[in-house]
Amino acid sequence: MTLRDFRIGWRLLLKEPGYSMAVVGGLAVGMAVCFLLLGFARYCFSYNEAIAASEQIFLVKERRNFLPRPDWVAAAPPPLRDIATASGPGVTATTAKSFELAARIDNRIVPLTVQVADANFLDFFGVKAVAGDARAALARPDALMLSREMAVKLFGQADAIGKRLQIDVTTYEVHAILADMPANTSVSFDAMLGVGAHSWDKPSARPGAEWSRRASVYVKAPPQLNAAGLADLLQQAVTRERDAKLPAAWRKTTNGRPVTEIGITRLSDIYFDDDLLAGRSGARYGSRAALAGLAALAVLILMLAGANYVNLATVRMLGRQREIGIRKVLGVSGARLAWQFLAESLVVSMLAALAGLLLAWLALPLFSTLVNRTLSGMFSPLSCAAMLLLGAAVGLLSALYPAWLALRQPVASSMQGRGNGETAHGLAVRRTLSILQFAAAIGLIATTLAVSWQTRHASDADPGFDAAPLLVLNLPEKRAAGSGQAFRAEVARLPGVDGVTTMSEAIGRDGNKIMAMLSRPGREPLSLEVKLVGPEFFQVYRVKPQAGRLFDPATDGAGSMSVVLNARAAIALGFASPQDAVGQMYDLERRIVGIAPDLRYQTLRQAPAPMAYRLDLEQDVLTVRAHAAIPAVRAGIEALWTRHFPSDVLEIAAADAVFAENYSEDTRLAKILASASLVATALASFGIYVLAACSVKRRSREIVLRKLHGADAGDIGRLMAREYGVLVGAGALAGVPLAWLATERYLASFTERAPMGVWPLLCALACVGAVALAATARHTLVAVRMSPALALRE
Repeated sequence: MTLRDFRIGWRLLLKEPGYSMAVVGGLAVGMAVCFLLLGFARYCFSYNEAIAASEQIFLVKERRNFLPRPDWVAAAPPPLRDIATASGPGVTATTAKSFELAARIDNRIVPLTVQVADANFLDFFGVKAVAGDARAALARPDALMLSREMAVKLFGQADAIGKRLQIDVTTYEVHAILADMPANTSVSFDAMLGVGAHSWDKPSARPGAEWSRRASVYVKAPPQLNAAGLADLLQQAVTRERDAKLPAAWRKTTNGRPVTEIGITRLSDIYFDDDLLAGRSGARYGSRAALAGLAALAVLILMLAGANYVNLATVRMLGRQREIGIRKVLGVSGARLAWQFLAESLVVSMLAALAGLLLAWLALPLFSTLVNRTLSGMFSPLSCAAMLLLGAAVGLLSALYPAWLALRQPVASSMQGRGNGETAHGLAVRRTLSILQFAAAIGLIATTLAVSWQTRHASDADPGFDAAPLLVLNLPEKRAAGSGQAFRAEVARLPGVDGVTTMSEAIGRDGNKIMAMLSRPGREPLSLEVKLVGPEFFQVYRVKPQAGRLFDPATDGAGSMSVVLNARAAIALGFASPQDAVGQMYDLERRIVGIAPDLRYQTLRQAPAPMAYRLDLEQDVLTVRAHAAIPAVRAGIEALWTRHFPSDVLEIAAADAVFAENYSEDTRLAKILASASLVATALASFGIYVLAACSVKRRSREIVLRKLHGADAGDIGRLMAREYGVLVGAGALAGVPLAWLATERYLASFTERAPMGVWPLLCALACVGAVALAATARHTLVAVRMSPALALRE
């Protein structure tokens, strides 16, 4: 290849701007999607690479099986640090506790996640300060360390040494600045304090209380360590020091499993930990299978884009037959001709690669939102260079087939403009690629519709009450005695407020789990989930009893022993029917006064569970019912909050938004699939458009002969429609089963499904069929209007 070859390729692009925009744009979209998806895969597979020796660092995880809906969490009892350190030579450990706090900087209140870490925490991970003395800062409980990014966020400058802020009326001074860690790091270094007598983390005076608390426990061990042996040692310690001291009735609730399960996972593998992925914090982790699917999707989309370019380049080559024949007659060798095609293809692919990088850069904020990850480091020099190399490879590979056709074309046929030089096998390959495009489009569209339909159904599922007029807010956990009740009383007097109640957890959230042992005479004690609520709870939610009565502020005041169950709890306690439970006593002093309907505390992925309601006025969650406009009531609450809790950040949301948050990951999945569907459908429509152009040119003489033998416009239209319809039908046969399998796998996790039937599959077929019809209409019309005289002359 010479510079002249590239100049010719460039001039050909300028000569045919329509062709140029189509081919460069199609390839650019495919390359941009491929770059983003493969970049995301690289981001996930390189998790924690920035931490030195991450393969030798273990995180201790825990699952408490006596809780309802037990799940694994990336935390464990802090005393396991000392157990691990004493387990053998060369083993070290450290801990950190994370707190969601509010910091005051001048007159600003900002949310701040603070890690309270051991003195050896930074040395353990090999993190150095870029300013200040980090080691000395961790030794002082009043010295704050910030990452460079957090310093800029809080104080507007990276040099924040000596700056001060207040947390819970205590002043902290910045003593060290740490280098920013990559976003794909699971250990937080953004804001850190040393261990001390912090007001929000007061040690308990109860013996053994530390065994019931949780912290991030990290263990660094030499390569020869027996990981299974370490996990067993930690398991035995928790069983001995905590679980063995629990009441026997609690230990019977785990169905033969340990009361607490302890495990360890390497920091280098933590992102793909299946246990943590299945937990409530699963959005922070990933699945190798899902990531492999995304990588395969990236390659598939690039292949589809490349196939379109091959098709279009083939059609273009067939239109240049006389040019090719003349060059052969003038003595141009086959190798020289092939180099010319390769150069033209490289011009197209490199332009597409540059345009793809630009598109990927523009789409990166949206893509980061869709995958819920910070991907700011994706455009490194190495990744951009890899994109350009990929573009060159696509260009070279895409030029092989058109160049091969050009070389095997006989000179006589080329000079006459007759024949196309394409074998039946080559045509079959291009048709197969089109079928693959339609299969991908149908499968993605059907899966997108199913996920979106189920997500909408789950978000709109009846929670057991009308959520529209309700606001939910969290009170500060560390607040002055009586301040919560005073705030609640003032909120209840706001204009437009119909009622206020307290509760231990908002309906729709599954964070605060409270268990109690309920006992009836002659029966084994039963472990049951309990929700602590105020006496106005059922009135605020407008819930009616199924039997008996519900809590009443007039009769159920402080110290009331009334209890409300749901129907499942009554049956679990051994009553023949829920109605039989009303008026009965348990625990010698508590009376069941009524049966409440099921309220949807969990998502549609979990069935409603047995539940008891008890009275408690001092809980951390408030629900406000409004009869006026929600924005006006919210503004009134915000004004009261500033006066009552000036050092805390208000967390308030509409009750229906709480339910929608449960399906945020499903919503993001639907958007990702919709984006992929749009790209795949565009590529498929472009592919069949090109194939239609090639088909009309290839069958022009057949069409003319049919017309000469009496075929009318309808006959020619049906002829072309059959050819395109076969491709779409074959794509449907391949894509529909895959879409059905993907949909069934997704829906398997739900206990209740949307009544969608086969509509997603039918809608996908209709959508792709309409797109194919629109894409082939122009060339079908060309075939119908084809002049026999002109076609035979050519």
